[in-house]
Amino acid sequence: MKKNLKYCLSFFLSVVISQEIDGIKTNTITNGLNRPVFAAFEPQTNKIYAVEQTGKIYLIENSGKNVLFLDLSKKINIGITPDERGLLGMTFDPDFQSNGFFYVSYIDTENYSVISRFQFLHKQGIVDIESEKKLLHFEQPFNNHNGGHLAFHPIDKYLYISFGDGGSSGDPYGHAQNLGNFFGSILRINPNVNGTYSIPSDNPFIDNDDIKSEIWAYGLRNAWRFSFDSQNGDIYMGDVGQYLWEEINYLEFGESGANFGWNIMEGNHCYPEPGCHQDGFVKPIFEYPSDATYAFSLMGIKQSNVSGCSVTGGYIYRGNKIKSLYGLYIFSDFCTGKIWALNPLTSETQDITELLLGSKKYMISSFSQDINNELYIIEFSGTIYQIEAQDE
Repeated sequence: MKKNLKYCLSFFLSVVISQEIDGIKTNTITNGLNRPVFAAFEPQTNKIYAVEQTGKIYLIENSGKNVLFLDLSKKINIGITPDERGLLGMTFDPDFQSNGFFYVSYIDTENYSVISRFQFLHKQGIVDIESEKKLLHFEQPFNNHNGGHLAFHPIDKYLYISFGDGGSSGDPYGHAQNLGNFFGSILRINPNVNGTYSIPSDNPFIDNDDIKSEIWAYGLRNAWRFSFDSQNGDIYMGDVGQYLWEEINYLEFGESGANFGWNIMEGNHCYPEPGCHQDGFVKPIFEYPSDATYAFSLMGIKQSNVSGCSVTGGYIYRGNKIKSLYGLYIFSDFCTGKIWALNPLTSETQDITELLLGSKKYMISSFSQDINNELYIIEFSGTIYQIEAQDE
């Protein structure tokens, strides 16, 4: 797929200047969290909020103290041992400072995916727990592949939401290729003040009664984390693979209706056997082998000579502090804790794990980006790090 010439030139120049990545480190923002899966940043103020899978959201003060912001634990379905349910995402309304709205994604006690809006009362300094408005609410057939990320686009200002294929193994119900449901797709909606939503008029399937008009792109297995390039609005999706391949998918801003191929394709490869028809599928811009063991990761066992088994999608770095990372896509793998910097134009990667975190075993559940486009690493065992220049 073609990118516009201006973007190609600016990216090319940034990569030429930044061939060698050095002078980077991490700074601990907070620790002691319980299964953190994301960090959301308040518009204008840049206050950071830690999202725990167990249902709690904490405001992280400058001192590193964690102050409870919202407790949804009684609404959340989560197993005794970690699975893929729980509180999965959070994003602030672009007009949060005036309306107090923010949005969360979670799996409720009945195993339904829920996208809800709450309101923070600025004068009282509290969240109105009774203000919840459920925009989306539908049943999950299994306890995995729930997706759960949501974010407002920096240019069109619409809310984008990811859902996995519904779980089990191999997408047994063919959800991801079925445009009559939300599974295996990224949605695009326009939230209304009254807690409902409308469909943007340029959504790709708005005029087809047999298709969910919320769908923006589909054919995804479990795009656990997606992000937008803050410079041009392009979207990058880290889609978790089945048995053999993890993949990074991409759409230029303005393109829609893309089918990424699951469960006919896994990465660039036919699934489950060779010989499939590949016409019409958008191929990933990068893939790597899914060769690690998920159970070993949960037990903290470090695995050698493997790449990973569950991609954690990240962000194109557009901050001002680290020139050597500018324009590169930073992502990780949950199973091995490896962190890479990817050149999206050439698919070349550099392993920057030890530069950032040393040789200790980590489980990276997410990356986050603040309002200045600086990046953060969310480590599932309880710590949030900021990526910084070595001389800071």
